[in-house]
Amino acid sequence: MIFQVGVRLIALLMSVHLLLRAVYHPCIAQSSDAEIPPFSKGSCCGACFQGPAGAAGQPGIPGVPGQNGQPGSIGQRGEPGLGLPGPKGDTGDRGQKGQQGEPGVEGLIGQPGKLGPTGPNGEKGEKGGKGEPGESTYVTPIPPSVIAFSARLSNHFTGNFGDIIIFDNLQTNIGDAYNSQTGVFTCSVAGVYFFSVTVTGLPSGPRPSASLDMNSESIFYVHDNHAGYFHQSSNSAVLLLTSGDTIRVVNRSGRGQSIHKSAFSSFSGFLIQSM
Repeated sequence: MIFQVGVRLIALLMSVHLLLRAVYHPCIAQSSDAEIPPFSKGSCCGACFQGPAGAAGQPGIPGVPGQNGQPGSIGQRGEPGLGLPGPKGDTGDRGQKGQQGEPGVEGLIGQPGKLGPTGPNGEKGEKGGKGEPGESTYVTPIPPSVIAFSARLSNHFTGNFGDIIIFDNLQTNIGDAYNSQTGVFTCSVAGVYFFSVTVTGLPSGPRPSASLDMNSESIFYVHDNHAGYFHQSSNSAVLLLTSGDTIRVVNRSGRGQSIHKSAFSSFSGFLIQSM
């Protein structure tokens, strides 16, 4: 700042000096034909007419900077730069709805939809005519998968030696293999069977004695010799039967009342496994 003020002051002083010299030492123009007298040192004409150029002097002190110039005109648009893309701008306003386009090509047929609810019942139709007679076909009966029976005496048993003890009060008879009228079980399905016999002796009379017979063979015996008591005896067996085999309980005691009735005496059997 101080330097700039000093430069301006020096330039002002030099300008004043030249102005004063021109005022107080005016130069008179000389014609080209007039004789030019020798100039004395410090005369006016000596100041007006210069001799040959001397050597270049030292650079002067820089002048005061000028004021800024007027803005220039806008230049032409430059080539696009190669910088990185800028950040994504905000989403613009939604445009107006466009016109409806042309219909597209018809697509493939879709999958069938879900089954709808059952509709209401229709009106009852008219009765149809009688059909033609069908052909006669023999159907092989399917044997029952379960065979089981259980029976007991309705009355005290009274009989002779060798009589069949008929357990006439049926509790179970699946498959109808036991005949409560004859007291005989007839095998209808070949397989493995289980049989059980229980008898209860009366206090008086012959002692109960019976056997389980398969066809004409005795398989086991049930016997009681405790006189004067209600004594219960039982026995059982697992037998392999073929279709048509018979099972019965046979009396092996003397004549008279020897076996108690009701739930005290029973005859049971069932199929374990068909074969």
